[in-house]
Amino acid sequence: MFFGSVRPMAAAMVAVGLLAASCGELEQPAAFSPTTSSTLATGVEQETASQVQERPGVSVGVDEFVPTPPADYVSSLLVSSAAFVFSVDSGLSAPLAGSLNDVQATRAVDDFDGGLVIQNIGGEIVHRPDQSEAEVLIPAEEGDRLLDVGFWGASPQVMVQVGERQVDRIQLVTERPGDEREREVHLTLADDEEIVALSASRDLQAVIVKDSQCGELRFYGSDGEIIPIADPEPPPCELPGLPSFGAVALSPDGDAVAYTLVSYRSDTTEAGTDLVVRELILGSDFLNLRIGEAGDSITSLAFDGDRAGYLRTSAGAQSVTLLDLVARAELPVDLIQAGDISSLSFARMPVTPTQ
Repeated sequence: MFFGSVRPMAAAMVAVGLLAASCGELEQPAAFSPTTSSTLATGVEQETASQVQERPGVSVGVDEFVPTPPADYVSSLLVSSAAFVFSVDSGLSAPLAGSLNDVQATRAVDDFDGGLVIQNIGGEIVHRPDQSEAEVLIPAEEGDRLLDVGFWGASPQVMVQVGERQVDRIQLVTERPGDEREREVHLTLADDEEIVALSASRDLQAVIVKDSQCGELRFYGSDGEIIPIADPEPPPCELPGLPSFGAVALSPDGDAVAYTLVSYRSDTTEAGTDLVVRELILGSDFLNLRIGEAGDSITSLAFDGDRAGYLRTSAGAQSVTLLDLVARAELPVDLIQAGDISSLSFARMPVTPTQ
């Protein structure tokens, strides 16, 4: 359940994107279960427009595969560092454990089927399904940045940033021969805009954009189109060119989004950072909490629907905190031997390589 009894259970969420005809003969991954619901992005847009809580449940007439974690699964927080990829124990207060065999990463995201997509310290982006050998998706020399992994079209979709304005997607499940993966441009921003951060939840993406003013938070769908759902209003723009939105993370069911709002001093250093959790269906804020004071920088955010994890840098020192959203209780994470930390993410499915 998400937010205790405050809101509907995640099981009522609409399903992922449409099943592409070209993928009709693909073998169904063991972790996936069929459904006949509408796409996540379309369902969220329709529901926001009508401002109702019951899902439309529009059938698309085909079986879609939806990643379904075990009923008792508690999301693990993945910590990518210069030493290892760590998995934080579900008990929250336990030390970091389960390092991923000498993998030094700037970002690690689960692939919805027990594996990880990882960007190594050198810039190479690889796929590590289960315990198998890593498959190179993008070589280091291309300079792309791993953002997140979504899921639609019967396949995990790896989202990577190309340059400052473009996001490409790579389909992990493919019928093409050999190791060739289907890759295409997913979205491109305007010439005066830059990508700050992106989070994917199935076929919905939340994107923080930087521009000549103070930027904005947008939502995109499976075709790279802007979804006109309940976008949060940015605060007054006092220092144009500095983005008011800092980090973003969608809940696994796409019902809510967590993001940071940053205020600045006149010398452009951070004056404070607030964490906001916003329900997309009703367009209302569930939480607004100060998590960074003057001089603090929140550089990475993760969100599993019940908890938020964030990476804070203050006076050159890093710390990772897990926040229980209902109890408003912050729990520090033990960072012994973690090395320099780059990013956080919650594993939406159990990840086997970290065992």
